[in-house]
Amino acid sequence: MTYHAGFNNPLAIWTAFGGKGEMEMSIPVLGWTKRYRSYFGYSSTGGETRISVFDNGNAQIAVYYAKNPNMSYFNHSTGEWTLSPVTWWNHGEPEILHAADGVFLAKITGFGNIIASFDGITWHNAGYCTDASNAMVGGAYDVTTNAGIVTWWSSAKPLYHTYDDLTERTEWPLITSAPVLRYVTHHKGRYVGVESGDRDLWTAMTNTPGFWAIGISEDSHDSRYMFITSVHNRLFVMRWRRPNNDDYVVTLCVVSDNVSQITETNLEHVGPLADNRIPNPQNILWMASWGKYVLFNEGTMHLSDDGLYWEAIPQPGLTTQQYETFGGAIYVPGHGFYIKGNGYVYEALHG
Repeated sequence: MTYHAGFNNPLAIWTAFGGKGEMEMSIPVLGWTKRYRSYFGYSSTGGETRISVFDNGNAQIAVYYAKNPNMSYFNHSTGEWTLSPVTWWNHGEPEILHAADGVFLAKITGFGNIIASFDGITWHNAGYCTDASNAMVGGAYDVTTNAGIVTWWSSAKPLYHTYDDLTERTEWPLITSAPVLRYVTHHKGRYVGVESGDRDLWTAMTNTPGFWAIGISEDSHDSRYMFITSVHNRLFVMRWRRPNNDDYVVTLCVVSDNVSQITETNLEHVGPLADNRIPNPQNILWMASWGKYVLFNEGTMHLSDDGLYWEAIPQPGLTTQQYETFGGAIYVPGHGFYIKGNGYVYEALHG
């Protein structure tokens, strides 16, 4: 196996995965570098520093949270991050609501428009939500049926939906029967979301977005859920409990495809909730060349064959300040890993 020059000290991952005591594969200790907005081509706007990374499976973008009329995408022909003009962001800061299955859904902060892209370069005004109130907080899209939803932080107007190809400006009708969802994703023909109280998981088929049902109900342990995410046929959610008002017990869980059961994984952290050692599903990706799920947190890369049992691989240099947590991880094929930090993005080259 050949490694990029950014690697050092390859580690052998033994079959604790398989239990045979033989070397299964080699994984490098990566060399991590903090990258700031200028690395992705952005000029400073209003002193803003926040930058995030997203991958829709076909394209990768680095999003600067500012009224800056550009979008940085990874150009696979040149191997560099490249700016593309996007005038929508002159009106408000961009926030990505959904990135999967070849689709990006975004909002313009302060507006009711949905902006969509397939390649991260060309962005379409894909629709609008009439009389929506408060803030748009999430989105999901099913490419097999051209069905999408966006959720709003409002008990009166919580969810709007569409059936189109996202290239035309059409009205997204209101669904008043839906719960208020704080987090939402698409998984195998379903929308799955965490309701605003964080205690229940709700689901609806993508072809019937007006009919929602509770899949996982509030339990006797006062469990709360965050960051529900679908990655490579697995549905992950982070659950936290606080027994006796002591430290938080934060566990990565796998949700069944029909949203009726939750299975705990072996990734758990006991301590503050604002701690980068938590197993945040936002930081999970599927590494096809390794045939493994990858989860990043403080100083560590975790690997799993099935999403249930994880092995920890130390990553020196992948560190954060107190109360700072990672907020999303991607892999750019043939180039490297990127993880959102606080005002910067960690990069580790992997060719």
